[in-house]
Amino acid sequence: MHYGIVSDIHAHKWSTFSSVDPDGVNSRLRIILNELMRAATELQAAGGKTLVIAGDIFHSRGTIDPEVLNPLQDVVRKILDMGIEILMIPGNHDLVGKETTRLGSAIETLSETFSSEGSIRVFNEPHIAVAAAGEVNLAFVPWQTSNEELLKAAGKLAAELRRVGQLNETDLIIHAGIDGVLDGMPDHGLTAGRLADLGFRNVFAGHYHNHKALGRGVYSIGATTHHTWSDVNARAGFLLVDGAGKVDFYPSHAPSFVDVSGMDEEDIANMAAGNYVRFRGEQMSNEDIKELREFLLASGALGVSIQAPKTAVAARSGTPVKTGLTLEASVTNFIDAAKDIPAHVDREAVKRAAAEILTKARATYEEA
Repeated sequence: MHYGIVSDIHAHKWSTFSSVDPDGVNSRLRIILNELMRAATELQAAGGKTLVIAGDIFHSRGTIDPEVLNPLQDVVRKILDMGIEILMIPGNHDLVGKETTRLGSAIETLSETFSSEGSIRVFNEPHIAVAAAGEVNLAFVPWQTSNEELLKAAGKLAAELRRVGQLNETDLIIHAGIDGVLDGMPDHGLTAGRLADLGFRNVFAGHYHNHKALGRGVYSIGATTHHTWSDVNARAGFLLVDGAGKVDFYPSHAPSFVDVSGMDEEDIANMAAGNYVRFRGEQMSNEDIKELREFLLASGALGVSIQAPKTAVAARSGTPVKTGLTLEASVTNFIDAAKDIPAHVDREAVKRAAAEILTKARATYEEA
């Protein structure tokens, strides 16, 4: 029997590249909810009856916006009415504080969603959901404040399952970032190996927005959709897991955040279609920026962000021009003269970092 897994839904009234649909719902929230419903539909088509949500159902911490909650609850109710059981754990975005508690868990509100066809359960503490005949046991550990607390909680569940001979027949669901999932993200000690050594059949982790199979049955689930520019190149979607533990990834159908900097014109056009597009470049005039923006939109981009220093406008004839050091030169001189920079620090690297910050500060941002 199949079951489905989604994570990092981040239901929210997103502002960037959004509008309001005819029902008054934020357009990007509607896209997110459509993907959630798609996961349920694919699950039902595969004969499954259990949908797991591995945290970060909401985006804004400590507040619940009714214009987010009500559309989300409507979709949750529709899924329950399909005869699907929903099992959830809170992620860090679902909590009012650092600790996971029932009192501070925003998704407790969703647990009150009524349907005569399906049920919904929220696990704010480590829990083992004993499976019905023909299904797999699922163990849950909600958001923990440290790797040590997470591994301790998961270890206790593993020991309990080992005593009854069911550990290698049980899948573990957590909300925690695993080393090696995101490029450029420093390791913090939670490795796929440490999780695999717990002995579960599979381990599925929410939190990082990139889907990745890490070996030995350990998976980063990935977000249901892209949410921000931080998700560029991330694999978004949902999972279906069959009775034998085989995992299938279903890529998101939602628009992606893509970066087309450095691509040729044909590749830019192909990448832009149906997506939110960012371009970062060297100095550009207002006319160049306008032309690029029009090209991206004509290529099917749903939103455009152009980040490039604007070409300085030439002074009018007869207008005195101030001379002196540029801001870049002033910063460079400051770094050269600074006496409190330790000797082991590469001052050229500091200059490059400062120049990049200045470039971003001067950037022109255009959003459709």
